[in-house]
Amino acid sequence: MSSSDDISVISKRMESMSMTARVRVLRHNKRLQQYRYSPYTIRTKEKEKEKQKEEAIRLGVDLSIFVAEAMFLLSDDIRSMLVFCFWLFKYAGKRKFDGPVVGRVFRVIQYVFVTYIKPKNGVYQDGGKSIQWEQFKTSSYHFAFGVRVLARIVSILEMGGLVKPSGFERYKQEIKNLEENLKSVKDVSAANGFSREAIESNIFHLWKSLFETTPEMINPTKSIVIEIFRPLLNEASRDACSRRLTSLRI
Repeated sequence: MSSSDDISVISKRMESMSMTARVRVLRHNKRLQQYRYSPYTIRTKEKEKEKQKEEAIRLGVDLSIFVAEAMFLLSDDIRSMLVFCFWLFKYAGKRKFDGPVVGRVFRVIQYVFVTYIKPKNGVYQDGGKSIQWEQFKTSSYHFAFGVRVLARIVSILEMGGLVKPSGFERYKQEIKNLEENLKSVKDVSAANGFSREAIESNIFHLWKSLFETTPEMINPTKSIVIEIFRPLLNEASRDACSRRLTSLRI
């Protein structure tokens, strides 16, 4: 079975731990609009663009920190943590792992996994589920919303437009909701090793270059993606093999 087939199988398998109850709402979000007619002078408009770019960078850092916190929260079960990460790219990233926003979120996930999670040598269990899963999955919509809307904000700014203030306000409100949802389990993520200051100091450089041309930073290779999700791929392969044997009625 090819890697792409394996990833497709994972997508179907993950429905059993689905966090998609509210994902459908994402498809109905209105697109953020650019200012069609700017009331600013050219000089003032350029200044406003730079201000919005700085704000987008800050929001990207904040979103990444919440993603990292979620990984620590679910780290008692490696499978649950990987399912969350894979789900984020399936629904928020539309199964893509690159792009200015999605690519940076992936780099953050890779950094947290390799630096903090993997060294703990946690055991991957087929069908495993974190004890925090049921409470955590209510926050899933806010993560998906954050990634997709920030990607739209960045796209508008990259094209030279200005984002309406309401676009930033909606995004900030969702991030605030996410923070509220995670507040009750902060002691758990902290006990598992999460430190906002440590994470921020090591990922800020990724977002600082958001509006620069750095393809090597935002386009992870297929081999890197497969390496992160290899346990899920292996589980999917075992399940597929088991189904084939069952169908043979041996």
